[in-house]
Amino acid sequence: MNKEVNLILPIDGKVIPLSEVNSYLFNNKMLGDGIAIKPEDNFVYSPIDGEITLVYEAKHAIAIKSPEGLNIMIHVGLDTVKLEGRGFASYVKVGDKVKAGDKILFFDREYVELKSSTTTPVVITNSELIESIEVDYHASKSKQEFLHITLK
Repeated sequence: MNKEVNLILPIDGKVIPLSEVNSYLFNNKMLGDGIAIKPEDNFVYSPIDGEITLVYEAKHAIAIKSPEGLNIMIHVGLDTVKLEGRGFASYVKVGDKVKAGDKILFFDREYVELKSSTTTPVVITNSELIESIEVDYHASKSKQEFLHITLK
């Protein structure tokens, strides 16, 4: 029997397929499989229990490793690295253990929208571990289950 993992929505907003993201890297799944969110809030919550493995210096992206070995990257906005951390605040650092629903990041959505896109990809960067992904595109509230993953 294959192991199953559920992720909760890390940000209030509309869930969209990666194919609708205006970024070659994300819509071609070069960084991994997943979804994107059009945010309606300023806070990002951990989608799963795990360990923070990466907090980019510009604080626009965070990676979490689940106990099952999934590497999940949340990349707030597109081209937001150019903001050099302005409008972002991280609540975690590399090595921190988090539970699903823990607050991990703040971003000033209005500021980011003025400078860039706020579309936020959530991808599994080691998608070779995945047998299948089921997405609930109707989920819109943070901490609501929205991604059901079956591991190989």
